[in-house]
Amino acid sequence: MQPVLSRQQIREYDRIGIEELGVPGAALMENAGRGAADIIRDLIAKSKAKTITIVCGTGNNGGDGFVVARHMAPEISAGLRLQIFLAAAAQRIKGDAALKLAELRSAGINPTCIEENNLAVLTQALETSDIVVDAIFGTGLTRPVAGLEAEAIKAMNACKGLRIALDLPSGLDADTGQTLGIAIKASHTISFACLKPGLLTPQGRELAGELHTVHLGVDSEQILRKTGITAELMGADFLRSVVAPRSTTTYKHRAGDVLVVAGSRTKIGAAKLVAEAALRAGAGLATILTWSDALPALASWAREVMLLEIAAGDIAQTVSQALAKRSAIAIGPGLGLDHDAAELVKAVLSLATVPLVVDADALTLVAEAGSLPQGDAKRILTPHAGELARLLKTEAASIEADRFAAVARAARDFDSIVVLKGAHTLIASPAGEIRVARFANPVLATAGSGDVLAGIIAALAVSLSPFDAACAGVCLHALAAEKWCSETGADRGMLAGDIVDRLPAALGMAAN
Repeated sequence: MQPVLSRQQIREYDRIGIEELGVPGAALMENAGRGAADIIRDLIAKSKAKTITIVCGTGNNGGDGFVVARHMAPEISAGLRLQIFLAAAAQRIKGDAALKLAELRSAGINPTCIEENNLAVLTQALETSDIVVDAIFGTGLTRPVAGLEAEAIKAMNACKGLRIALDLPSGLDADTGQTLGIAIKASHTISFACLKPGLLTPQGRELAGELHTVHLGVDSEQILRKTGITAELMGADFLRSVVAPRSTTTYKHRAGDVLVVAGSRTKIGAAKLVAEAALRAGAGLATILTWSDALPALASWAREVMLLEIAAGDIAQTVSQALAKRSAIAIGPGLGLDHDAAELVKAVLSLATVPLVVDADALTLVAEAGSLPQGDAKRILTPHAGELARLLKTEAASIEADRFAAVARAARDFDSIVVLKGAHTLIASPAGEIRVARFANPVLATAGSGDVLAGIIAALAVSLSPFDAACAGVCLHALAAEKWCSETGADRGMLAGDIVDRLPAALGMAAN
C-alpha cells in the first residue's frame, strides 16, 4: 500500500529530509524534477508531441518546472520545441527555485515572464502546444487563485494539448480536493514523494487525471515513521495479502452463514443482490430475513438462498431466533423506513454479536433515531455522502468538502468501521486508520451496486477483521467492475448483477 500525506505532513517530510537526513532542498527539487521529466518524456513519445510548454510559478513548484525544462535538453536537441513561461516577475523567485532558474538559464533556456498586459503571448504559445506542464502551485496553496495566475490557468485549461500537473493541479487543495477559485484540469498528475489526500477525492481525481508518483531519493520509511500518514492507498495487492487460499477441508458452515436482513414487497431485488453477493464472495450459506409480503416473490426465485419470515408483532423474538449461529449480518437494503423497520433495525443492532454491515435504509433509520443502539457486534457502516450527512447531522456538500475529515469523525463518533462510498472510497477505523481505494470507476454508478458491496463485506467479515473485511470488500467490488470493463470496453451500462457474476473471477485476479 502507498502512504498518503497531508499538506502539513509533506512539509515535515521535506524538513526531515533536509535538516535531519542532510539532503539539500535543491537536491530534493532536482530529484523531483528529473523523475517528472522521465515520465513526461514517455508521454511525449506516446503522444508524438512536437511542442511542449511549461508554465512556472514563483515557489518550489516553479522550481520543479525549471528542472523539468532543463532535463528536456536531449529532446530539444532532437527537435522538440520547448516554451517556458513565468507566471510572475523573475525577481520574486527565491531560494532553491531561484537556484534552479539560474541553472536553467546557464543551460541556454530563458523563460518568458508573463505580465498581465501580455498574457496573449502565453495564449498564442498554448495554441501550438501538444503538451502543457503546470508548475504554478503545489501543496502549499491555501488561498483562492486570483489575478495573473488565475488567467494563466484559464488559458491552460482552454488549450487542446495534453495537460500534465506537477505534484498537484494548480488550484487544487492538497488536503480536501476542493478547487481554490480555479484549478488546472490535468490529464496526468505527477505527485512527489507521496500522493496527497486531495488527489483521492471525486473532485480531485476529476482534475488530476492519471496519477504518477516520483520518489525523492531519500529514506522514506525512516521519514514516514516521524511524519505519520493520513491514509494508505490500496489496490488488488491488498486483497491478495488478506484473502488466503481456502483449505480443501472447508465446509459450508466454516465458510460462513450470512444473515441478510433486507428487502420489502417492492424492493426484493435489494435482498437478492446482497445474498447472492455474499455467496459469490465466499459465504457458505446465505439466509434472507424479510417481511411477509416480500416472501412469495423471493420464494419463486430462491434456489441457493434460504428465507425467513419476520413474525408480525414479535420482531424481537424473530430476530433472536434468526441470529442464532450466524457468522455475519448485512442489514438495510430495501428494508423500508416505517415503524416496524425501525424496530427491526434496533433489535438486530442490539442483539447481534457477530460482524454487522449496516447499509441503506438501516443507516437512514439510525440517523432518524439519533444514535446507534448499544450492542456487542462490531459494526461496519457503509454510507454514501448523503447518508453520512444524515448520520452526522450536516449536508452532503459538507461531507464532500472534506471527505477524509468526515469519515474519520464518523468512525470515531459511532465507534464503527465506516466505508464512505464514492470515487476512491474511504474506509476508516475508530482508531484513526484510513485506507483509500485505488479504484474510481464510473460503471459502479448503478442501482444496487451498494447492496452488492454490503453482501461482499459481510461474507469477508466471516474470516477477516471488520476493518480488513471492509477494505477487501471495497477492492473486490471494484475489481469485479474492472473485469466487466475489460470484457466490454464500456464505461457505463453495467448492472449490479454483473458485479455479482464476476466476483469469483475478481477473486481469481487478486490471487494471481
